[in-house]
Amino acid sequence: MRMKCACVESSSTSYERLPNVLGLYTRETENDKNVLNEKQEELVFYNDDGSYQTVVVEKNLCASDLCQVLALKNRVAKDVNWTIVEHWVDSGLERSLEDHEEVLAVYRDMESVAKQQNKRFVFRKDFRKYEFFHNPQQFFPADMVDLTACENIVAGTCSAVALQNMLANADQCPPIFSQVWVREPNKQIWSKAFLLLKDRTLYLSYKVQVVAKFLRHWKNRDNCLLMNNERVPEDVSLEWGQLQVYGRLTDYNIYTTLNAKNQLKAPTEFGLCLRSPGSETDAESDAGLRCLACESERARTCWITAMRLAKYGKQLRENYRAFKNKQIENMSPREYNSYTVPNESVRSRVAMDFTGSVGRIVEDPKEAKAIAVAEGYSWKRRWRAGPRPAVVVQGLESGVHITQPWFHSGMSRDQATALVTRHGTVDGVFLVRESRSNPGSFVLTFRCGGKVIHSQIQPVMDPVRDALCYTLDSGVTKFYDLLQLVEFYQLNAGCLPTRLTHYLVQSPTGPLYSDKPSINSNF
Repeated sequence: MRMKCACVESSSTSYERLPNVLGLYTRETENDKNVLNEKQEELVFYNDDGSYQTVVVEKNLCASDLCQVLALKNRVAKDVNWTIVEHWVDSGLERSLEDHEEVLAVYRDMESVAKQQNKRFVFRKDFRKYEFFHNPQQFFPADMVDLTACENIVAGTCSAVALQNMLANADQCPPIFSQVWVREPNKQIWSKAFLLLKDRTLYLSYKVQVVAKFLRHWKNRDNCLLMNNERVPEDVSLEWGQLQVYGRLTDYNIYTTLNAKNQLKAPTEFGLCLRSPGSETDAESDAGLRCLACESERARTCWITAMRLAKYGKQLRENYRAFKNKQIENMSPREYNSYTVPNESVRSRVAMDFTGSVGRIVEDPKEAKAIAVAEGYSWKRRWRAGPRPAVVVQGLESGVHITQPWFHSGMSRDQATALVTRHGTVDGVFLVRESRSNPGSFVLTFRCGGKVIHSQIQPVMDPVRDALCYTLDSGVTKFYDLLQLVEFYQLNAGCLPTRLTHYLVQSPTGPLYSDKPSINSNF
């Protein structure tokens, strides 16, 4: 007698339904993944030495917060100059993301433009990021800036003071103009023209007289509108069509080229490119790009800085203040008041006079220089009169400079030159290395005026104290060790043409900034 097993029948029925159930579950999982991918993405961030870190980047994560995460992952100190660089390997284009930009949104834009192109994010320092707030003359040459066309500038005011006052508010960029090379759209033909930046708009003309006339026109028009309490319009009527609108910065991202001669067939290597976010770009033809070439790195730096100021305005100052506030919150009073001043994120560099009952800020550059010289003499007198500190003796015997981030052991002159040339974007960027031509000596390599300078640090004996010291000026100013020497020249220019401002560091696994070629790979 055959019996029908109810449990088997029930199991068979359930088994037949199983594929449908699994299919429904799979679809739900894929939807969940799609929703999750919209909110976060695992991205790769390279260093210049070829190493990299992977980070899960969530939606709304800004570049400044991501830089702090990457600083921890790379075991380097947090610094306001760290930035995320958007690098297009094939076309050689780069731009530094601003601190407030959302990294995931930038990545999605890059993917939508050209998914198959070779591109990456790079984690590196950009010393031009906020240095213009403290040394505007280095970024705005007098022959490229028209301060007379600016609002609220008192006639006869020193240009340095006028620039400093303007950048203190960061809500107005002075008109910038110079002669540049311009590439015709979709062609490889370059021609010289005069480029003018006013408010947030770039204007172009092939006659310098037209640029000068319109600068005067704007000044007179703006004055009349301000007297009548009328709003100054952003756009102006362009008479005779001789001054054409080249582009409005709110519509573009601004890129630099590694070498415009190679990548864009430009007359010079100092290239600039404007690209609209979301617009497709062909790696071979560079279609969709507005391409410019400057006569020098000095001119290109001015244009990059001015375009950033014109596009973002007060946002840049707020970004800088936000980082400094975070640093102060996370810093102990002992660290804040320490003598070493490694970078701008710790203390602002201003000349102070404490000879009176109340300290005051010295605004006159000549007076500030005189105070620096006097401080140098005071330093020497204290060194000669006081006892030799035990901590210095211990530091000298143990080689205190070996532990300093600015010291690069085993680096050659050519390697130091390449390193500072590549990353020394402002005056005073430096490193210290051993001298190969004179064993026992050291070399201070730094940038000033667009050049890389190598100054010999000589060991000398102090006959009075019978002690080994180090000097940059043939024994006029002596120091017990390299740490004292560097700290002194961070505060005083002394015999150098510029004060030391930023040092190039080494990562725990080797030089963080290397002259090795980067690895060409996608995200």
